[in-house]
Amino acid sequence: MKKNLLNRRRFKYGSLATIITVGFIVAVVLLNVVCTLLLERYPLSIDLTSDNRFKLTDESVEFVKSIDEDVTILVLADESTFEGNSDLYKQAYEIIRDYEKNNGRIEVQFVDMKKDPSIASKYPDESLNEADIIVQTGKRYKKFASSSLFTATQTQYGGYAYSSQAEQVMTSALMYATDSNPAKVVLLTGFDGADVSAYKELLQSNNYEVVTQDLMTEELDSSASFLILPQPSADLTAAQVAKLENFLDNGSEFGKSLVFVASPTANVGPVLKNFLADWGLELGEGVIYETEAANIYTTMMDQSNFTMSAQLVDEDIAAGMKKTTLPVISSYSRPVQTLFENKDNRSTTVLVQTNETSGLLPLDAGEDFDFSSAPQSSYPVIVKASKARSLNNSMRYSNLLAIGSTQMLSANMLNYGGFANGDLMMTITNDIAEKKDSVVILPVNMSSKTITISDAQVRTNTIIFVFVIPAATVIFGIVVWLRRRHS
Repeated sequence: MKKNLLNRRRFKYGSLATIITVGFIVAVVLLNVVCTLLLERYPLSIDLTSDNRFKLTDESVEFVKSIDEDVTILVLADESTFEGNSDLYKQAYEIIRDYEKNNGRIEVQFVDMKKDPSIASKYPDESLNEADIIVQTGKRYKKFASSSLFTATQTQYGGYAYSSQAEQVMTSALMYATDSNPAKVVLLTGFDGADVSAYKELLQSNNYEVVTQDLMTEELDSSASFLILPQPSADLTAAQVAKLENFLDNGSEFGKSLVFVASPTANVGPVLKNFLADWGLELGEGVIYETEAANIYTTMMDQSNFTMSAQLVDEDIAAGMKKTTLPVISSYSRPVQTLFENKDNRSTTVLVQTNETSGLLPLDAGEDFDFSSAPQSSYPVIVKASKARSLNNSMRYSNLLAIGSTQMLSANMLNYGGFANGDLMMTITNDIAEKKDSVVILPVNMSSKTITISDAQVRTNTIIFVFVIPAATVIFGIVVWLRRRHS
């Protein structure tokens, strides 16, 4: 009778199923234990985001692997608190840790200032705050606030789009700390000039040393790669122009540059006008607007048609950029007209221009100006003028880069990951500074992506997931139960 019981199919199948289930559970437990032990010894993380936002780009990895000295990345915060503060800080945490993974000579340390306030005594010249970050080598260090790892720009819907600059800022700090002679830039002051603070911050985050000098009272630093001249509200003096010309001439050796950033409202005095004309440039008397709705970019702060997409027309600059698919935005720009293409040792090259559907609003236009009937044309907004000479059997160039808009260099334009302005400006800047070993890192758009579906898709998904799949599951279960009952 026991033999017949053991031979029954139900008993055999049930015993086999029990053995398989128990074996599977034991295997899963053992595998989990082994994997846990391996991960504790050899940490592993996989970035499944489409833009790999939690790991370093290939450019940073290549640079990090080339570092041959000890580097300490000191984060003045509790590690778990820093990592868990928000999604933005989580991304920054993973980026910071990735430097350590790619080079054994880089060490990341988290020090809670509340538990160890003595850390401040090691940096007597600094005012340290919680969550500050210090990147240090044996010869220099760079300190910055963790808030500089992120930016927020207002969208046209009234919310904010968040971007991460964690890799951009961290890699720049590493380059600064390991580079004994970073490229120097002089921001000219001493007059009421246009605001270029966002451009200054972009340069600093890409390993440029930016210093300020008064154009009227100080002698310009000849060791600087280039100058930045925001258009003054009043005309330049002959003495100021003489300093600019002497710097660009560089003792007849050239190799220097000047970035001129125009104001949309300031008048161009005769001294400044003659200086620009000598380089083959002229600043138009008006502000460019767009007539084609598809080319207009509006925000909550700007509902006008003066902010528009522009065309990148220089192939060499385009080849050096990381993402040419993103739009270049021109905002409240004046046209930078060229007086000639080539003349003697001088040449001009249009880098960026507006679409052919743009018009020009004169500075003295009245309220009755007719936008729709005014002539439409394409206007240059970024132009590079060059002077060349042969020196020791090689060509040397000095450049004047003219940008028709301070708004193109605003924080919203340079830092937003959906625009190419930051990439464009760093590519152009590295070109005129002859900086060949630069690493350009773009901000990462951290805003959540919204998935929208139509009403028809909602009805289809409802039928499938609410009715079809549950019904199929019930039918399958009944079939299996009946077959087992009669077996």
